[in-house]
Amino acid sequence: MTSDKLAVLRMGVLGLTGAVCFLYAVLALALGRPDPMAWWIPGLFGAISGVLIFVGARVAGPRHAGMAFDEGYHADNHRAQRIAYWVALMLYPVFGIFLAFGLVAPAVAFATMGTITGGSYLVLFAWFDHRRG
Repeated sequence: MTSDKLAVLRMGVLGLTGAVCFLYAVLALALGRPDPMAWWIPGLFGAISGVLIFVGARVAGPRHAGMAFDEGYHADNHRAQRIAYWVALMLYPVFGIFLAFGLVAPAVAFATMGTITGGSYLVLFAWFDHRRG
């Protein structure tokens, strides 16, 4: 496996995991339930992503894994973290208003906020990684 293939694998599985997190959040809001699908599905996608990236890096070897996780990877990672932090922070006042007016149940708000927080980082990282590649 080459460094480019490893980067594509990483981008794909993290983007898919982020999309599953956003799907969970959208379904929770649309259905008004904190459990629109099995609660373990987003975590399972994350765990599978981690295993696939680890196995891909092992198959690629130290040289190609090092090239796939270079300074560009770190720059994209930090950029995604910084923006996702602000996304997560902005969720509190938005959902605070929703909760204050009784538009969303507390359990739904927390399930939605949690999956958006994780999903925003994953999707942003995949997007930045895609743009760099």
